[in-house]
Amino acid sequence: MNEAEKNVATINLEGVVNIAKAEALHQQMENILKEAIPATLQATDVQRVDTAILQLLLAFFKSMASVRVAITWKGVSDELLVAIKLLGLEKELGLVKPN
Repeated sequence: MNEAEKNVATINLEGVVNIAKAEALHQQMENILKEAIPATLQATDVQRVDTAILQLLLAFFKSMASVRVAITWKGVSDELLVAIKLLGLEKELGLVKPN
């Protein structure tokens, strides 16, 4: 692991990501935000996601942007991408390049 990778937090989303997982995910995001370190979202194994989690992701992206800390996607499952597109959040969640 190189020095740059040590200073990046990874959030792993997998399986069914629903409101039951929201509190733990929120705590992880809060810790990352407090440290103001870049984050990578690994979501290639998401099977299903509910809107509570998408709202949490949106808030995380906005909070990180407000302190100018980057978030990148390492992978996004088709199921997650469909849910994001259904709510029109592709741009807000950094999945399309701004014009």
